[in-house]
Amino acid sequence: MKGLSRHLVFFLICFSLIRETRSGGGNCRRDSDCGANAFCNNNDYCECETGFYDFFPLTTARSDGCLGNCDELGRTNQCEGNTQCILTPQGYGECTCPENTFGPPECRGDCKSSLQCGFHGNCEGGKCVCFLEFEGKYCDVKTPMKPRGNLYLLLGAAALPLILLVPAAFASAVSSG
Repeated sequence: MKGLSRHLVFFLICFSLIRETRSGGGNCRRDSDCGANAFCNNNDYCECETGFYDFFPLTTARSDGCLGNCDELGRTNQCEGNTQCILTPQGYGECTCPENTFGPPECRGDCKSSLQCGFHGNCEGGKCVCFLEFEGKYCDVKTPMKPRGNLYLLLGAAALPLILLVPAAFASAVSSG
């Protein structure tokens, strides 16, 4: 019986915290008693307006207002498309694209502007198209210098007379000697 009563007390505490979280907490008499994007409901509790959320216990509808556009971390039906809910440093939920994706709500491309290609490429159709000598998803890897075809021709042109002269010099040395 003792174990059951402990579980019941735990359940009641959790239930009251959940109710406190959803209502925004704190008694209010008028809407001005509540924070931004919140109103005083019929039960005299601050409640978030539709589309806004607090992030109890970090932020509450009464003291901080309802600044977030989600209150369930990760993928949630509160966020549109492929965005997911993250906790901002200010303490409210924000729908944003997962890491290394851009273009909410689809969040599909690697880039949305050429600035994300590290000044070494252009963003075309959500993908970085790298300039010569750069590669990688964001054109952030410098490729090693590769000899150019013209260099081979130049070296070949310089070596050709040597190849022709050595056998001729060898032949003349053998015949004179």
